[in-house]
Amino acid sequence: MKTKIKKDWFGREKSKEELHSDSKNWISEIKFINDEIKFLENLLSCRYIDCVQLGFEKKVKEISKRVSSAKKNSKILLNSIKDHEVILDGLIKTSSVTSNKNYLHTHQMYEKEMFDFLESYKTTKKEIFVLIKKVITKKEENNKLALSN
Repeated sequence: MKTKIKKDWFGREKSKEELHSDSKNWISEIKFINDEIKFLENLLSCRYIDCVQLGFEKKVKEISKRVSSAKKNSKILLNSIKDHEVILDGLIKTSSVTSNKNYLHTHQMYEKEMFDFLESYKTTKKEIFVLIKKVITKKEENNKLALSN
């Protein structure tokens, strides 16, 4: 039988296994995002000249800053969640998870931080794809015009 732990948020209970699962899922998501960030940085650098030539210099610089920020924030969040997971392991070993309100509060905080981080990252990623699509479309139009002249 799983030990249930009351969370002060949402009025529901989570087991220590669910808390552990949350942390593992967050870590996995952040690692995946870090791989995506490498791809997005490469995509932006490959298309940087096109962006500048087509008048998107300001937009690409703004997005690049946000990608850098996401990269930095992901590292900080990843390390914090790994530490949080180590604390949970210690609390489980001493059977004191249910009595540690600070841990549960911190878990709730990480849940919100992950939600905010993911929403911000998804918005940035979508803007990158929209920008690159505009650049490719505009470049193709310019190439067709050059060929027809």
